[in-house]
Amino acid sequence: MDWKIAGALMFGLVLGWNVYFVNRYRRGDISLGDLATLLGVVGGAGVLSLFPNNTDLFGAYGVGLGTGFFAYFIILLAMVQWSPNFDSDWFLDGRRKNPPEGFGFGTDSRPTLAPMAPNPTPLERQPATQPVTINFHGTNPGEGSTIRGAGWPETLSLPNPDATRVQRACAETWSRAGPNGPFKEASHRYVVEVAHRLGVNLSGSSDQILERIEESPSWRALPDGPAARDAALRGKFVIAGVKSGAGSPPRMEGQLAVVVAGPLNAGAWAPAGYWGSSDFTIARTGGSGAPISECFRAALRDDILYSFCEI
Repeated sequence: MDWKIAGALMFGLVLGWNVYFVNRYRRGDISLGDLATLLGVVGGAGVLSLFPNNTDLFGAYGVGLGTGFFAYFIILLAMVQWSPNFDSDWFLDGRRKNPPEGFGFGTDSRPTLAPMAPNPTPLERQPATQPVTINFHGTNPGEGSTIRGAGWPETLSLPNPDATRVQRACAETWSRAGPNGPFKEASHRYVVEVAHRLGVNLSGSSDQILERIEESPSWRALPDGPAARDAALRGKFVIAGVKSGAGSPPRMEGQLAVVVAGPLNAGAWAPAGYWGSSDFTIARTGGSGAPISECFRAALRDDILYSFCEI
């Protein structure tokens, strides 16, 4: 093997390694367009100018590309096998042992998003040291009763203590996750952490959480967004969610949000809420108590599942 072939092989190894890395830490949904992009990167004009087609150089590059891609996975398998905290379930649904006291994931760690996402450890519940600022989108519900025809329930101006508790848990979870924290980057992690702060046991992926809620006698279904808003006003823990198979094209993962006391959106169908998401455009407003119409697009309105439990 001469230096040219060796160089092509090593170039392919490095690129293949990074292709696996990029896909493992991707934030958006997977689509067919990703294949065209990948082909353009690994087999485009730039690559063919370095390693012409039907030559030994291109063959060595292809071998290196495949070797680097699968070497990442094989090394990851070995590390999981050696670690006492992980097993094969981590590759399936993200399960792993929670770290013992004195250890944690850290607020500056980069979470693995697809599919090997660590299940966050419930943080110790602490009393709020500072008042939570409630952000209203549209008319402040405390002022709504003074506007003729506003139609807001009077209870909005005097929120239930448990409703305030839910909103505080949502705001604190968001604020303590760090600028790129795991609770902000995946909806199921965020909802699981809020639930733990409120003493509600939830775990698993978004789809698994929604399926368990449907099967659990502790949870009751709600017909729509206005009913979910009313339940949140009464101090219930309300979850809104869409399964991964909903919509066209279907998503690779479901989406969850916590419904809180607040006004509906302009279309009067979406209550206020908090959420995380692997999609930055969705996650960026997840900590502001905005209407969940900023989390679930209007086309998914009829696919949103609303449920509540007591806290």
